[in-house]
Amino acid sequence: CRIQEEVVEFKLQRLEEETSDEFRERAGRWIRRELSRLNVLTGNLLDYRALIIDPPPGDVNVSVAAAWGHAPQSPPCHVGWSKEGAEFRVTAWDIARHAEDLILRFVMLDSICESAGVLQTWHNKENWPPRFAEIRLIRNLLVHGSPLAKSEVKQYLDSCIGSMSGNRFTNRHSHIELARLRAPHLTAAVWNIVINDCVETEVEIFCDMPAGLNGIIIETLGPHSIHNGHND
Repeated sequence: CRIQEEVVEFKLQRLEEETSDEFRERAGRWIRRELSRLNVLTGNLLDYRALIIDPPPGDVNVSVAAAWGHAPQSPPCHVGWSKEGAEFRVTAWDIARHAEDLILRFVMLDSICESAGVLQTWHNKENWPPRFAEIRLIRNLLVHGSPLAKSEVKQYLDSCIGSMSGNRFTNRHSHIELARLRAPHLTAAVWNIVINDCVETEVEIFCDMPAGLNGIIIETLGPHSIHNGHND
């Protein structure tokens, strides 16, 4: 993958045993995953509209190549695609990073965490949950169908806002608002997981640490800032 001015260029070598259709299918898949990698690095969700092959393999029809707007690629080297689950995580990030639906975003963030095998347990209930455990808690709060949140999810709500009901039906709006306000911090935390699939340098993901706590949460008495896991 190479970026020059306004064009993203990919160079792929056809394997001797590949048919034209197999090569085009593989090329399309490899291009899509490289565009997902660029999304991780730049925040731009890119797609390709056509594939030009030069020289053309056999009787493949040649289409005009698409051009994409982009930010400069940095760093230019990455670790390849041999890491298990890496391709899934970068494509899941496409959805998580750009999804407007909060429920879908947290489902994808949790799927990325699960794929990477990061810590998602909340051992010390006296402290705010670790970042990836909080993602699991919010995901469970939003997607489960039982009316009342149980066990750890209820403890999380009690730690977050003592006045927030765990009833998923009557208090749905408050749960969605909580997810919306925590989403930027938790999305940024998962980006550290995904960037490790895309670059040579090892990025610290701070598995045991909570995500940023300088957000705003809503109580019945009005907005309250979060500091160190407690209400002001």
